[in-house]
Amino acid sequence: MELLLDKNIDRTKWIAFYCKCQYSTPFNSPEYYDFINSLSGYSARAFAVIENMEIKALAVVVLHKETGIKAFFSRRGIIYGGPLLENICSPFIDYLLDYICKNLSKKVIYIEVRNFNDYSKLKDKYTKLGWDYLSYVNVKLNTADKNIEEIVQHMKYNRRREIRLSLEQGASYSECKNSEELFFLYQILNDLYKKRVKLPLPPFEFFNQMYLQKIAKVFVVEHNNIIIGGSICLYTEMKGIYTFYYCGKRNYHKKIFPTHLAVLAAIEFAVNNKIPEVDFMGAGLKDEVYGVRDYKLEFGGSLVEHGRFLKVTKPVLYKTARIGLSLLKRVK
Repeated sequence: MELLLDKNIDRTKWIAFYCKCQYSTPFNSPEYYDFINSLSGYSARAFAVIENMEIKALAVVVLHKETGIKAFFSRRGIIYGGPLLENICSPFIDYLLDYICKNLSKKVIYIEVRNFNDYSKLKDKYTKLGWDYLSYVNVKLNTADKNIEEIVQHMKYNRRREIRLSLEQGASYSECKNSEELFFLYQILNDLYKKRVKLPLPPFEFFNQMYLQKIAKVFVVEHNNIIIGGSICLYTEMKGIYTFYYCGKRNYHKKIFPTHLAVLAAIEFAVNNKIPEVDFMGAGLKDEVYGVRDYKLEFGGSLVEHGRFLKVTKPVLYKTARIGLSLLKRVK
């Protein structure tokens, strides 16, 4: 058995393993790994377990930290989507997790696995290896063998009505045509994050490179030739599309709801391209109030609990960071 890191992993074998793995998401593809490492200030590491010259387990860890005073206390590694495994009973998950922890334990305060698939059978294994389980839920919409009219019909009444009103008023949605359109969308998204979400947002170049490198599909919502919203989505052919970011101008028009159309654009893309699932990428902790959970559910999806696994590598710093970053957020 071998443990390989980054460029030592055979790219052809990685692609083959990714394509056949039932747990594949865009976030553990070699293209996403390359994309993250192409950006200034961003980095990702790829870890693989090899046996008999074949990949048996693989994970892409994106390394994050905030800027300024928060940088030291926000160092973390995130495995978006979960690891790639041959099957849920794979014995190689132990070696993969151990390899990741040994490599990153001095570099990050914690490592988190954000599952986009059902890894519940591995919960006991993670726990025995010193990981904590967090009961995060998600909203997923099944689009397999359905047309867009059928999907809209199963949305909540208000959602259907507001979509209908928006279209009647002349609002429309389409794929983004160029970086200029993306920039207009980014301005709306940036305004939302500054005024309401109050969380860090990657710079425009992050999204522009994602678009130019064809890592994501970008949809824009327009009215009277003005961009009023849109969505930025990653997807895996024949598996799923992920609503990474979406937004709309607030209070733009009393009968136009641009955010609804931004999401509808992603759903219609899934239907037209035979993508069986729309993943809304998170609905908070199961037993805590989460503001946009109901919004996501109104598109007709179902609530699922795939959870997250957390490995704290520096407990004292982790506790200090949680308190400190919480206080900083309140001061904003």
